[in-house]
This record gives sequence, structure tokens and C-alpha cells, in this order.
Amino acid sequence: MKILTKEEVEEHKNHVLKENLKGLAVGAGVGGLMIAGIRKKWPAQWKSLNTSFKAAIFAMPCITIAAFYADDGSLEFDKEKYQGDYLKKVKEAKEERYNGLTSTEKLIHQVNEYKYPLIIGAWGASLFGCWKLVDRDRYMSKAQKIVQARVYAQAISVVLLLGTILLSYRDNEIKKKQPAPIPEWKQILQEQEEKKKQAAAAAAASQQQPTQP
Repeated sequence: MKILTKEEVEEHKNHVLKENLKGLAVGAGVGGLMIAGIRKKWPAQWKSLNTSFKAAIFAMPCITIAAFYADDGSLEFDKEKYQGDYLKKVKEAKEERYNGLTSTEKLIHQVNEYKYPLIIGAWGASLFGCWKLVDRDRYMSKAQKIVQARVYAQAISVVLLLGTILLSYRDNEIKKKQPAPIPEWKQILQEQEEKKKQAAAAAAASQQQPTQP
């Protein structure tokens, strides 16, 4: 267990405070937008609310987002301060493996890395596109259009699902061709062994130096 120095504690506190203030600013913006939206859409209901309730609507996003920023800032500080060298080596190893891929393999890897945002975006765009296509039919009722658009959307969802499975399978095949990454515990042992060798070599060199008469 590492015992933190007074300077490290102070540095951590300042970093967390800075992130907390960032979250507070973001939360204030969210709270302000919420109040503006409520006042515009339900002006009568807004006027009927008491001051405490209005203050709570503004304060809740501020408190929640500020706490999230502070917690995330604390984790990031620990990573950068105490795991920076290890994370840098992991990143370099990933980049080295990535640079060894072909252009097609790189494309497959990138698409697989961001597949969920891409799938959600494609699914949302397909729903919108299906509705716009079906809505052009003047002879169908609104209920019929909804059913027809849903059928199209379901078919597209199946295609997207199959595409996701194929991407994952292809990316796993690419990873199998690459050398297996060294486990974290093994890397730590290797680093400790290397430091011991360097310290022993330095001690041996200092002993071999001739003493001054």
C-alpha cells in the first residue's frame, strides 16, 4: 500500500476540485435549460410551483453532474499519476499491433470498435427513412403506415444484427493472427526484474571503481 505524501494529497484535492467546478458549470447549464423548457412549455404549472421545488429542479443537475465529474476526475488523476508509464506502454503496444494490420483489417477493426454507436445511429436513420418512405403513400391510413414502417425497420434490424455478428467474428479472426499481449502481472514482474538487474549492475560498477589514494 502506497502512503501518499502531503504534496500528492494536495495535488489530488486541487484536481478533483477543478473537475468538480467543471461539472458544476455543466450542471448549471443543464438546469437552466430544463427550467427554460418547463417555463416555455408549461408556463401555468411553472408559476404554481413553490420556490423550493423550482430550486430543486435547478440544483439536482448541478449536484449530480458535479459529483460525476469529481469522481471521474479522481480516477483519471490516479491513472495519470500512478499508472501513466504502464498505460503508455499498453497504448504503444496496441498502436504497434494496429499498424501491423492491412488497410482492410484496420477498417474492420475501427468499425468493430465503434459498432454500437454506428448501429444505433443506423437504426435511428432507418426508422426515419422508413417512415418518410411509407408516409408518401396517400392511400394508406396512419395505422397502416406505422405497421408498414415497423416491418421495414424490423428487417433492417435483422440485417444490422447479422452485420454486427459478422464484424465481431472477423475482428476476432484478425486478433487471433496477432501475437497474444503480455499479461499485466507478467509485465510488472519483468519490470521489477529489470530494475533489480540494473541496480545490481550499478552496484557492481561502483565497487569496481578504483578508490582514490
